[in-house]
Amino acid sequence: MNLLLAYLLACFFIGSLPFGELFSRIKVGKSLIKAGTRTTIAPAAMFESLGIPLGVTVCMLDFCKGFLTAYPLAIYFLGQNPYQHWGWVSLGGLLTVIGHCNSPFLGFKGGRGLAPTFGVMATLLPIPAIFAFLIGLWLAFWGLSTKPGALSAAGAMPLLSIIWVLAIKPQDLYYLYIVAFMSLWTFWEHRDELKSYMGIKGKVIASTQTTTDDS
Repeated sequence: MNLLLAYLLACFFIGSLPFGELFSRIKVGKSLIKAGTRTTIAPAAMFESLGIPLGVTVCMLDFCKGFLTAYPLAIYFLGQNPYQHWGWVSLGGLLTVIGHCNSPFLGFKGGRGLAPTFGVMATLLPIPAIFAFLIGLWLAFWGLSTKPGALSAAGAMPLLSIIWVLAIKPQDLYYLYIVAFMSLWTFWEHRDELKSYMGIKGKVIASTQTTTDDS
């Protein structure tokens, strides 16, 4: 039980490491957290602020949070076959994303959790995750905004995972729960954008978000 608790605490700690905020304050001397909110600026604005090489580095480090907690850290704490404890690995992945979005180092503020979420999903169900990533990437370039790509990838991941598990790897059935939860978490973190796409919040907020994306 002590090892399980240590594993879960380590997952939350690793997820809460604010790489983007740290690099931003070192390079440009300002925060990535949007004023008056608990979340970071849009990825496009982050890349513009940090530059593409450093922006990509931040995304890769955030991706590695999910990979590290779902694979090598799981092996270290849970044994050579950690996925027989799929529930604990899934909970560790969730805590990684929750730590990323609610970092105690930032006063329980943080990012939207997409990169560490993809890190966990790519470790547990790599093939569906790759296809979901490609769909999201294509739609991001097509729509000239990362937000449609992120939401589309979050929606595609459960559907692709269901097909993969039922047709190819039925032994991974339990991972569908974690995929479903993480997809819902992504939608929740992007709920304002999702509402604006659906026309719920009206034209004023939609136009404001468009300006943010284009900046």
